[in-house]
Amino acid sequence: MNHKWWVLASVACGTFMATLDSSVVNIALPTLTKELGSDLYRIKWVVISYLLVVTCLLLPLGRLSDQVGRKNIFQLGFLVFVSGSGLCGLAPTLVGLVFFRSIQAVGAAMLMANGPAIITSTFPSRERGTALGTLAMVVSLGLVTGPSIGGFLISHLGWRSIFFINIPIGLIGILLVQTFVRNDDFHRLKAQVKSSAKSLVPAFDWVGAFLQTVILILFMVLFDPPLVSISGSLPFSISRWLVGVLLVVLSVLFIQVEKDAAAPLFDLSLLKNRIFWTANLSGFLTFVSFSSVSVLVPFFLEEVLRYPPQRAGLLMTAIPLTIFVVAPISGRLSDRLGSQQLSIAGAIVGAAGLFIMAGAFGLGIHANITQIEIILALCSIGLAIGLFQSPNNNAIMGSVPIPKLGVASALLATVRNLGLVTGTGLATSVFTWRFAVTGDFIASFHTSLFVAGIVGVGAIFASLGRGKC
Repeated sequence: MNHKWWVLASVACGTFMATLDSSVVNIALPTLTKELGSDLYRIKWVVISYLLVVTCLLLPLGRLSDQVGRKNIFQLGFLVFVSGSGLCGLAPTLVGLVFFRSIQAVGAAMLMANGPAIITSTFPSRERGTALGTLAMVVSLGLVTGPSIGGFLISHLGWRSIFFINIPIGLIGILLVQTFVRNDDFHRLKAQVKSSAKSLVPAFDWVGAFLQTVILILFMVLFDPPLVSISGSLPFSISRWLVGVLLVVLSVLFIQVEKDAAAPLFDLSLLKNRIFWTANLSGFLTFVSFSSVSVLVPFFLEEVLRYPPQRAGLLMTAIPLTIFVVAPISGRLSDRLGSQQLSIAGAIVGAAGLFIMAGAFGLGIHANITQIEIILALCSIGLAIGLFQSPNNNAIMGSVPIPKLGVASALLATVRNLGLVTGTGLATSVFTWRFAVTGDFIASFHTSLFVAGIVGVGAIFASLGRGKC
């Protein structure tokens, strides 16, 4: 097999491991709620803590990878992720599980920040869409197998086994990266210049890294303010107005710091690239909208329809199985036809699917729904993601020069995870608010999906604003 395809296999191994873990944990949430004596509002932090840490670290790790070498960070990511997975499997409490998920997330961030950059620098432009489409297919494979494997493991071996499954996959990934992924050219050049009095690599932008972390946390808090208790007082919610003001002030400060930095964490010139920022915006809105399905549907299947975890997990595979079929085809088509039309089509299908599931057209998910109807509804979401993601990623990565691939790759993953964590917070907040008012699970579920559909409409307009590419 050609060397570049072994590189793709190395990246795919890390991608598969991370997506498998994500889909397994989602299907385990109802079980974790019971086993750890929690509720939806608290158990969501098993997902949010992971996404939060990943999102905050992606840009700094992408920039660091451009400076010290992508292979080094990528391989270390495997080791940290495997270690975190083992600790998650041993967690005694919900607090411990959330903490160890954060460690796991550090490794995931190292993997996610470098995968698309390694592929983009390895494959020629005429094959990039195919390679990224194949990677999207691997994501789908992890998501396809995750719910069914997770349901089987939870039913027969308990919830802890869903984390131990990452260990053998991670060890294989470490071996593949060590064998097939080459060091970056600039990294080898640096090693040859031993007599230079001044380092070829500028100082890392620590101030920018700190500011972007605080900004991302504030952005997510804006959508889902946590309850705070001081010295045993009654819990109160942080003011969204205060969060909004701090967000604006720190964003202005971050821009100024990045303008003055010798090696900025985020190259502001990328924002002048219309394709780059509009494709990232549409990607963000798309993932915000789809989060409601991945988080709330397992609860509907297990709490309303009373399906066991294994059966619910099998039904949830309808989404990634559809992506598995559609994504590589969409990636190949984007190499030939461009990305805009495919991205628009995916966004339209996604928004329509969410509105239909929410009952906007007289259909909707209800207590008497059949399994065929559930599968068709979930397949519509899978079709939307499959059509949208590969062309959109191809447009983003193809619009930046090679020296900035690390930052672009990290920002791509940051936007995806920021969309997921924002969407998770938004979906659970809307559901919790509506359920507290009505006490009706179905009505609350529909409201969350309808709000997600509105966000999906925004993704359509963002894709339209991109222009042909």
